[in-house]
Amino acid sequence: QAYNCLIHFYKRTIIVLKMPGMTEEWKEGTTENSTKYFVKIKNFGKKMKTWANGRRICSEPFFVGSSEFALGIWPNGDDDDSENCVSVYIQNFGDWEVKVNLDIAIESKKASWKNIQIDGDFDDGTCGQIGDDKFYLHGDLINDRVLDRGTLTVSAEISLAWEEFASDVNSKLEKIKDSLGEVEELKQEVVNLKNMMQTMDTSLTSKFKALESSMKSSLPCPECPICFEEMKPPTRIVQCRSGHLICQQCRDVKEVISCPTCKEEFTGRAFGMEKHLRALFC
Repeated sequence: QAYNCLIHFYKRTIIVLKMPGMTEEWKEGTTENSTKYFVKIKNFGKKMKTWANGRRICSEPFFVGSSEFALGIWPNGDDDDSENCVSVYIQNFGDWEVKVNLDIAIESKKASWKNIQIDGDFDDGTCGQIGDDKFYLHGDLINDRVLDRGTLTVSAEISLAWEEFASDVNSKLEKIKDSLGEVEELKQEVVNLKNMMQTMDTSLTSKFKALESSMKSSLPCPECPICFEEMKPPTRIVQCRSGHLICQQCRDVKEVISCPTCKEEFTGRAFGMEKHLRALFC
């Protein structure tokens, strides 16, 4: 019986043989993480008799979740040890491991696997697969009258228990969320720094202005020797031949006819001094 046969869980090199019109295929009860896939093979009775062992019929690839599978049927066994038997496997064509719940059936003959791991497709042309190399003995298949006018229908009901791809994606999504959170924190820190810099800039500007005003008020400024007022801009300044300075207001007094310091006559406006004082105090 098929249940007493060796059940294989290993990687096998894929040799795909597809012949147009050989099979009819369809799916039923498909959800996001499960499906039931059917392969109806024509002239299967003849293939059991004439095909060499190792020659396989491969279904079209189908997806469950993000993982790609195919149903493989060997009419005369997948190797010498399973000759005169029908071998059936589900093969994982995805690049990642999966864990599945699987039921393979030919009429009432069924084999089941629960939460079983299947390796992914590899660069060396191998893929993970699960199934039974002696699923149905030829003699039992004929005695059970399973063939319908030489046609055989094989079904595989598969549901995902765990998908490495989904796990990896979820992990990456969590990392992205964490990174986005860190980005938001950094953005807030940048905003806080900008506000702090603006506050510092306002404060420094105010302090610089105060310092500038303080410096201007502490700078020495020439005094008029008559009124003793500082001759800050916009005071007009008059000078004598010796370069002594008085303010224009005092110079305009009739009694002031010569420099009070050296008695020299006045020569006119001290434009150079006025310009210098404007540069200091304006």
